[in-house]
Amino acid sequence: MDNRIYKIKDSVDLFLNDNIFLTAYFMNTRKRKTFKVNNVLVKLLEQLDGERNITQLSEYMVKEYDVAFEDVLASIEHLNSSGIITEKVQDHLINETTRTRYNRQINYFSEFFDDEKQAEIAQQKLIDAKVLIFGSGAIGGNIAIQLAMAGVTHFTLFDYDKVEPSDIARHLYFSYATVGMYKVEALKNYLNKINPKIIVDTVNQALYPEADIEELVKGKSFVVNTLDEPYIGYTSAKISRICVKYDIPHFIGGGFDAHLASTGELVIPHITPCADCYVTHFTESLKGWKPKKHPVKNRSDQIGGLASMSLFSSSYATMEIIKTITNIVDMRKDYKVRGELMFKDFSLNYLTVKKDPNCAVCGKDATL
Repeated sequence: MDNRIYKIKDSVDLFLNDNIFLTAYFMNTRKRKTFKVNNVLVKLLEQLDGERNITQLSEYMVKEYDVAFEDVLASIEHLNSSGIITEKVQDHLINETTRTRYNRQINYFSEFFDDEKQAEIAQQKLIDAKVLIFGSGAIGGNIAIQLAMAGVTHFTLFDYDKVEPSDIARHLYFSYATVGMYKVEALKNYLNKINPKIIVDTVNQALYPEADIEELVKGKSFVVNTLDEPYIGYTSAKISRICVKYDIPHFIGGGFDAHLASTGELVIPHITPCADCYVTHFTESLKGWKPKKHPVKNRSDQIGGLASMSLFSSSYATMEIIKTITNIVDMRKDYKVRGELMFKDFSLNYLTVKKDPNCAVCGKDATL
């Protein structure tokens, strides 16, 4: 008895043209595949209801359409390898309440795997992930919120600042009721409203040069840096060096100063360029360039933006983080370097940053 049960993937639409060509439209990835089929295969697809196992289905096809048992198995294997059908999970890895909450997301993940069980494993990876986020502003906060919605239940939030009235224009989760609160506490409260089971540790301090954050970083699944004070380049280098040391993937958020719609940078130690590789890139590409003195001395209040621009940067970052944690995409091959979204025409321009083989942090002869 073959107890495996198959069904047409929830995310696949099938169209039969002229009773000869079958087109499968994969809604999640927007791919299409077209096959030449016969009437028997069409009948088999009609019987894949996710209820009968292979033995029961084969017996039905043999009796009703005089199809050889081996041919039924071969057809199922072909449909499965083509991603049109999937084996139904009978022994779930996560409980029903969790499956119900993340059903649509698990459905989306399943299209990147051979079966739905792998999609549940991906969801569990998010639930188990321990994420450290430096900065609870417009970018860091939005990333935290979207990760919480996706299923992450363990956060550490690091920031020293308080909510100000001007933050409300860009921080989608703050309100006038939170003005004067520490950002980490306001964000913690918001995350717990999304899911009361979320565990949030808060660190209410600034990232000074002498700050020892190594123990804070160790043991985390993923680290995010969105601290633009005292300077994003400095905070990123400090954090990235520790993450590379402990082989922790991390993301340097965009959305700051002149880079209001920047995608930011995913760093996978020893695979992608690290923060110091980016420094080397900009040092070389900007050699000889000197900025002109700006007439406005205090520019912190002069650099503005839109909440939607912050949301773009944070949403882009969140998708890259989810792909990395769940491994639904092989980010070691498909990672992107920093890009800039041009507000006027929505073009997305990526830099040409490459991993520096001689980098003192992540190179073959690293010294830092």
